[in-house]
Order: sequence, then C-alpha cells, then structure tokens
Amino acid sequence: MDPFLLSLSTSILADENVPAVRSGVEILKRDMREILTGQGEKNVIRVVMDPSLEKESFRADVMPQEITLTCGDDLGAMYALLSVSERALGIRPLDWWMGILPKARQSVQVPCMTWKSPRYAVRFRGWFANDEVLFTLWHQEEAQRARVWKRLFEALLRCGGNMVIPGTDREYDGRALNQMALDMGLWITQHHTEVLGARMFGRVYPDLQPSYTLYPELFEGLWKEAVDLYAGKRVVWAVGFRGQGDKAFWNDDQGFDTDRKRGELISRVIARQMDMVREKDPNACFSTNLYGEMMSLYRQGDLRIPREVIKIWGDNGYGKMVSRRQGNHNPRTDAMPGEDEDGRNGIYFHVSFYDLQAANHITPLQIPAENVVAELEKVLSRNGGTLWNINVGSVKPHLFLLEVLRRVWTDGRCDAAQAARYFALSYYGTERAAGLLLDYGKTAPFYGPNGDDRAGDQFYHFPLRALARALMRGETDKALPELNWVSGEASFPGQLRDLWRVAESGRPAWKDYVEGCRRTMEGLPEDAALRIKDTLLLAGILHETGCKGLSAFCQACAHALKERTLQAYLWTDRALSAFREALDAMQSVSGRFAHLYDNDCFVGVGLTCQVLTAMRGWLRIRGDGGMLYDWEKRYLVPPEENRVVLQTHRTVQLTDDELCKRLRGEIPMEYALSDRE
Repeated sequence: MDPFLLSLSTSILADENVPAVRSGVEILKRDMREILTGQGEKNVIRVVMDPSLEKESFRADVMPQEITLTCGDDLGAMYALLSVSERALGIRPLDWWMGILPKARQSVQVPCMTWKSPRYAVRFRGWFANDEVLFTLWHQEEAQRARVWKRLFEALLRCGGNMVIPGTDREYDGRALNQMALDMGLWITQHHTEVLGARMFGRVYPDLQPSYTLYPELFEGLWKEAVDLYAGKRVVWAVGFRGQGDKAFWNDDQGFDTDRKRGELISRVIARQMDMVREKDPNACFSTNLYGEMMSLYRQGDLRIPREVIKIWGDNGYGKMVSRRQGNHNPRTDAMPGEDEDGRNGIYFHVSFYDLQAANHITPLQIPAENVVAELEKVLSRNGGTLWNINVGSVKPHLFLLEVLRRVWTDGRCDAAQAARYFALSYYGTERAAGLLLDYGKTAPFYGPNGDDRAGDQFYHFPLRALARALMRGETDKALPELNWVSGEASFPGQLRDLWRVAESGRPAWKDYVEGCRRTMEGLPEDAALRIKDTLLLAGILHETGCKGLSAFCQACAHALKERTLQAYLWTDRALSAFREALDAMQSVSGRFAHLYDNDCFVGVGLTCQVLTAMRGWLRIRGDGGMLYDWEKRYLVPPEENRVVLQTHRTVQLTDDELCKRLRGEIPMEYALSDRE
C-alpha cells in the first residue's frame, strides 16, 4: 500500500471552533510550513470526535489519501495532532527549548499504519513554572513573552502532560495565561499558597491583618471571585489554607498557638472552600498540598482531609520524599504516601528549587538521575499516581530530567541510562554526551550526611554573602545562626572550615566534568557543540567556579580574622575572578536563549560579584594606608623609591583590578585553611 505523502498540499479538516483543536491545528500547520517546501497530491488529515473513546485518548489511522485522527475529546485531538508532528515531521518534545531549528524537506512519506495514545501511569501530569524569574528580562516585548508561554504549554503537551500552573503569583497576567492554557486543552491547578486560584489577601487588603477569623467574608469574597471565573472549566481546585506567601498562616495570626487549633481551622476552611466550588461546579476535582507544616499536622491527625481530595505529598527540593528543610529546621519527616494510605495521592516534586541555602535554580538538579527515578517509581508503588505537579522553574536549565519524568509518568518506570542515550543522541547528535548527563548528578559535593545533601548552585552564593556581611559588620565572634544547617560548628572559624571543605571537595570533580564537556564538543557540528556549551558546559562552569570562588573566599575570611589583610585582599580577588568567569559564561549564551540569565535574581551570581567587589575594596581601605598606595609602593615600585621620598606618589593609584593583577606575580598566595587542620 502506498504511503501517505505529507506536503504543503495536505489540508487539515477539524472543528476549529473548539479552542484546543484550533490550537493543535495551528501548531501542526506551523510545523508543516517550517519544514515542508514542496507540493504534492492533495490529501487530508481529518480529526474526528468519538465519545466512545476515553477522554484525552486518540487513534491515528494512516491510509494513502487520508490520516484519520479519532479522538475521545479536544485534548485527545491536541495529542493526536502533536503525534503527527512528532512521528511524521520529527519534531521532538523539547526541540524548541534545546534551540533546535527544523530541517527543511520537500515532503515526507508516512507509512500506512495505526498508532494510539499511550495509557499513562499518572492521571494528572503537570508542570509548575514556579519562580520563573529567568523569563522576566529574557523578552521585554509582550508578544514575545506570550510566545514563550505558548511554547512552554506546547512542550508540556508534547511530553504527555495535561495540567499546568502557569507561573507564581502572576498578579497582572495570570488570568491571561490560565486562559491560554485552557484554550490549548490543559487542565489548570493552583499554587499551594494561592488556593482556588484566588488573589492573595495581602495584595488586595495590604492594610489588614490576613486573618480568616477576623475577616472571613473578605477571604471568601476572593475565593468566590475565583470560583465564578473558573467553575465548569478544566480545573483541579487546590484547597487548604496557608499564609501570605510561602509560610504558615499562624505567622500572621498569633491566636493559633497549638497544632490542634491550626489543624481545626484548616480542616474547616477546606470544607467551606469545597462547598463554595460545588455550588457552581458539582463534579469538581480537588487537591491539597501536604507541604511544609501541613505534613506534620496531617501525620499527627490534627488535619482532616476528605477522602475525595487528592493529597499531594511534597519532596524536599532535593529529589527526596521527605519534608523540606526550613531555615535550620530539618526533621526530614517521611513524605512518601504510606503503603496503606487511603484515598487518592500525588506529589509535588522539584527539578528546580529555591531555598536560599543549597538548592538549584539556574543549573539542573544536582542529584543522580537514577536516584530520582527510584524515588518516583516508589511513589507509584505507593498509590501516588493520581497527580504529579512538577516544579520546573524557568524550564530551560532542567530539560534532561523533564525527559526522565516524561518516561516515568507515561510508562511508570524509566531506565536512566537509556533516557540519557536517547536525550544525548536526539538533542546533541552524539551518544557521547550521555555520560555527561548521568555524571552530572554524581559530581556535586556532599554538604551533609544524607544521600540528597548535595550542593546546588545556591550553595556557593548565599553562604558566601552571609560570611561577607558578617565579616564587614564585625560579627565574627560567634557562629552565624543562618549557617547552622550546613555546619554544626559553634564558631565562625569552624563554619569557614566546613564550607571550605565542601567547596574544595567539589572543585576537582567539577573541573573534570568541565573538561569532559569540552572534549565531547570536539568534532561535533557547530550547532550541536553550541548546545552542549549552553547547557552541560554552562552548568559545569557554574559549579566549578562556584567551588573555586567559595573556597577562595573562605581562605580570604580566615586571613582577615588573623589580620592578614593583603592575603585576604588577594584571595577575595581570586574568588571574584571565579564568579566573574561564571557571569561571563551566563552572558555568552547566544541565539534563541541570549539574555535568558539576565534576571538571575534567585541565585545572584552578579550580586555575589558586587559583594566581593565591595569586600575587596573594604579590605584595601583597611590595609593599604591612608593614600591607598602602600601595597603598590612596597611591592611594585623600585626599592630606591622607598628610600628617597620627595612625593607621596607619582601616578594615579591603581584600581583594585589592576593592583591585584600586578600583585599576583609578586606575592605568593598563602593558605589559612588546609586539610591538616
């Protein structure tokens, strides 16, 4: 039987009055325009609805003159149209986010065959573009920002996802993004601090104490507003009650001083929220997040959750299903659904995290992919497959794990090595990159005793800035409380040693990783080498320079404590040089993703450079004499100039950059911290 010839003469027949169908048709037509260049015999791709099929499912039948896509509903039609794009045109799920441009062909032969939609291991499969700050300055134009979000939703759909939380606390355009997602066939759900998708009380009533006991009618007015807006649409309604922001409500409402009181209020609020939704949407689906303090309340029996509500269990931000560390408090309460857990269960899982301590935000999750897979497979074995809400941050840095997750939520399992080979060959054009994908999570140094206590990109910056602040403020007489989570030492010097040891342990491993990236790039086509440079190599550089910078700054602090100001100055300059290298690597990203890292405000590589620049200047003021010329005079000018003093100086004082550059060749660097201590 002759194949179906896909060309610019192919037409698509579908009911485009249905938004999700129209969106799917637009995507397939766009892909055809970008790839196909030739005309052929007129033929058709026909979309047919068949309510007897399961919702969200489809069957594709290819005949010589027609591809018939029989679909259970509009979301099934979206999946069906995207499957033609992938199978016939070769568009892979993450091509756009990897910067891959479509390759033109005159036409494509599609063999006569049948394929069907998969049966997914997870019912609701979603991304949460949380803390998506890298999107902010990447594109200034509103139309371009909308294009990015459409591409995000499209990639999610191509990965088999069906649910999304489009951004965090998007006061101005959140509703527009919700509608865009709904129009593309996706379900929407809500952040655990934005229950029911309502506007936050603190934004609407900034002058009032955010207390439900004081202002129940105001809270319920905001909830009603959201219910009126989204009732009857594809929504998994998040119910519960947290404070204004990512914290417990009793931080603002001091009357709830026992777990029993707290659990009783949350239980009562959940019941009220469900009643409000059901008044408008009798068949509504609900979920609640057992996140942070909610987990302990539920475990203790102080929080009652109706059986029909999907309980969402949260990982700790480091790929482990235990309660997250908050400040120095890290009980690691088991957050895996119990073997006999009643009702429906799901997870909130991070591939991107933000904790101001050691998490990852601008680099991939620093946990071995095999460990992530094992944890997710265990979730499914514990009846945790109803809803998966994956925190994907700003998407781009986290693509390999999104491929891994795609496989797990589809098949219920994943061979990490096989996934790495597929990803490497598909997106880098060489299986040689598979080892880099797998080695990445094994390279990060440990900062604690647990298998998931590995240093992410924030580890090099938040502790460093805390050290600098304490040193410049003269607060080094005791340990810094904000660093107790990483060091049990009771003194500032002890904390320095602990941080230095972690950074030093990671430095050679990350150096090897970076060299491995550069070796892998050799001989590859320019576009493939560039993709490695802007992803794997960039991540490696951010970690290697992070280890170098933090290690050097710990040396600087140790010297400063001993009043060795010039050594502290030079070590600070070495740290600054390392982080400037990281900043240069971020700013060198080109093409589609140029400027992606301009708004790196959650790790703050640029901010660390500012802090170190200030620190270096402060050390010079302390040690370089009143004229800021002593070091230059002592080490850089001819000896006779020190004996015959007719003028204080003959030239403009050197800048810190130039002075450090010249001093490096004159003054040996001394170690104040070493393995012998």
